[in-house]
Amino acid sequence: MTKKSIKKILNIIGVIVFLSLIIFSIVIRIIDQKDLKTHGVLVESKIIRVNAGGKTGGGFQCIIKYKNKNKVLSSPSSLIYGKDFFVNKTFPAMYSPNTDVLEILITPTDFEKFNIPFPDSLNWLLPYIRGKYN
Repeated sequence: MTKKSIKKILNIIGVIVFLSLIIFSIVIRIIDQKDLKTHGVLVESKIIRVNAGGKTGGGFQCIIKYKNKNKVLSSPSSLIYGKDFFVNKTFPAMYSPNTDVLEILITPTDFEKFNIPFPDSLNWLLPYIRGKYN
């Protein structure tokens, strides 16, 4: 085998590994979403900081109280801009005790995903998030 053919094989292997990781992360996200929808419980969640990238794709780090224990968990966010505005604010979230997955509910789309009506108490958010999600 020549150096050129070895390099080509290594490139192909690299692409396969990269695509496998992407597919794996998508499958895990689908499993987490299904578990949240079937076993999730509604909890109160306080945003303590904005996460950049990673598992949550730029969501939030939140603190919840579940069964009298505080838990710090990451949550994805459908918000694209202005996430810093939401730090130190409290919102509802879906939490799955089975997988220890949290998803904060801020936008109407977040609530719709779990067939929960958008609460009137969060109408004050609409001017801040209009056009900045979905």
